[in-house]
Amino acid sequence: MDLWRRLTNKGSSVPRQSDTSSRCVTESVSGTHDFVVANYSRIRDLPEGDSVMSGTFTVGGCDWFLCFYPRGAFWSTAFHTEEYRGYVAASVHLLKKETPVMATARVTIGLMDRHGEMKNITTSDTYNFTPGVSLKFHDFTRKSKLASRRYLKDDCVTIRCVLTVLTPRTEATRAVPATAAPLPELNGHLERMLRDGKGTDVTIEIGGQAFRAHSCVLAARSPVFDAELFGPMKRKDTDERIRIEDMEPTVFESLLHFIYTDSLPGNGEGCSTAVTQHLLVAADRYGVEKLKHACDMKLRATLDVETVATTMVLAKQHHCPLLTDACITFMVSSRKVLADVAATEGFKHFTASIPLENQIEILGKVSH
Repeated sequence: MDLWRRLTNKGSSVPRQSDTSSRCVTESVSGTHDFVVANYSRIRDLPEGDSVMSGTFTVGGCDWFLCFYPRGAFWSTAFHTEEYRGYVAASVHLLKKETPVMATARVTIGLMDRHGEMKNITTSDTYNFTPGVSLKFHDFTRKSKLASRRYLKDDCVTIRCVLTVLTPRTEATRAVPATAAPLPELNGHLERMLRDGKGTDVTIEIGGQAFRAHSCVLAARSPVFDAELFGPMKRKDTDERIRIEDMEPTVFESLLHFIYTDSLPGNGEGCSTAVTQHLLVAADRYGVEKLKHACDMKLRATLDVETVATTMVLAKQHHCPLLTDACITFMVSSRKVLADVAATEGFKHFTASIPLENQIEILGKVSH
């Protein structure tokens, strides 16, 4: 099923009412721990595989600790190569207790620079922790970075770990009341209201085309339209008109359809990467977060050599951290991929839009 259809849960038929229902609620608790490695110059030449250990910290009712390997750690022969000899390693552990415990968590780990900002960030997939089984970061960062003034301050290196513990909780099964009835097809009614144009009171002009809409619907779905139509700058004209620059009419038409129905025309079938990029920009511009999230997800799922550089620029400009991470991972997955990306027109846009310092940090992660 297409991503847009899955996102909006829009089916083609109404299923028979169920007899019972249950619900799983996943709760999350996050905590941050800073591990300061003092006198770094004294431990940086420890034998390969030797580590220093942080103190114990508690997140989500479990006790945790970090290990830092200044000359790397090779937990299997697959990582015992020249490629990994240039890296320091780190690992996150669940503390062993008398009563066996297990925890599901996601870890973000990075270095604190001299300005107090977290850099060199890596985020893991969700991981099932048990005592004795650690989450390993084989290529946490290059050894050369830790020798720079950016991260080494008074011979100290600070590693920050943000740990999010997930706890699924299933509620008891309940009987569904026999009197429950299907809800009206609200999305269909709103789509018809948009198409018929009855009761419209605002005109949006864009690229020589005019779109009629209902100000109350626009304001309810978009904080930007709310400010334009009902904020202090609201015009007193009976027939409100809004002019929009720097957007294609077809993109706005899709945005308007989503505002009314929580879906794209045709459920987004055949929506190209270029169109999805434009929709992400439009959704961010008008504060339609659900559409922005859908565009973010679709772009992450369809990255390719030709478009990843332009997608990376958009992700940075419109504050999409997951999409940014996905683009970086794709671009630096191998030297060949990076070379192919660098030969595209989009890469010129990337180099012109991303600060040089960030370019160096991103491209420095390239795999051999």
